[in-house]
Amino acid sequence: MTLRSAAARAFAGLALAALIAANAPLRITGQLLDYERGYVFFTTGDGFRVAPNVEIDDFATGKPSPREPRARSWARATFDDAGTVVKLELSRTRLPAEGDYAAVRHFAVALSTPVPNPELAPPPSSFLGGKHYSGKRVTVVFTVEVPPNTPSTAVVYLTTDANAWDPQAIRMDRLDALHFRVVRVMLSGTHLQYLYTRGSLQSVERAENGLDRAPHVLDLTDADSRTVTDVVYRWADDVVGGTRQIAPGTIPTPFNPNPFPNLPTGPSPFPRPTGL
Repeated sequence: MTLRSAAARAFAGLALAALIAANAPLRITGQLLDYERGYVFFTTGDGFRVAPNVEIDDFATGKPSPREPRARSWARATFDDAGTVVKLELSRTRLPAEGDYAAVRHFAVALSTPVPNPELAPPPSSFLGGKHYSGKRVTVVFTVEVPPNTPSTAVVYLTTDANAWDPQAIRMDRLDALHFRVVRVMLSGTHLQYLYTRGSLQSVERAENGLDRAPHVLDLTDADSRTVTDVVYRWADDVVGGTRQIAPGTIPTPFNPNPFPNLPTGPSPFPRPTGL
């Protein structure tokens, strides 16, 4: 073999390798923070769209995975040309670094912040002002005290920004005449806004002065469980313009001198209208 032919073969081999690399699928590995509603988020903070027919396999076997992606799992994500995740290969153990997040950064729907990776983060005292988020599952107990005039047959619900403020999103259980409770499991790192209703936006809670109130806010940090206790001071259908509603016909007037027919009768304090 001449030197020229050896050089030609080496060049052809490099060209073939470059062609294969150019056509190789784009992949990254990392730890999952969340997987829901058509998106996958890594603990770097980067989030990507997931194809409706995404292939979910076991990394070790290459076969379909028996479990769904979940927080703290390790995964290798494969992207199509449009930047959509078309394949997730799951692993219970840490995967070697693969791919470059900078290469897929323009596909991300949510970008990472300067905060370090949670699995490599320093102690909570110096992480995000003493707050620690790792995506772990946290049991959250919501308990609310309602106004004394709440109907005894009332059903109380939680409505949140996570469910587009559906007034019947989360039904609560009655504890006694004035207290309701519900238990939910959420991921650490959840930032939730919520209000209480009696089943409709017309019966949503109001502030103590009867006006619209800002939603309650839950910033869920790492914990085994979390207890949330709230008070509803008034309902929207119980107040008008910040004052309690009075049923029609319950104020004595010259045209309605006795709005309370069950009370003892007596001389009317108002003269009877004439000329009617």
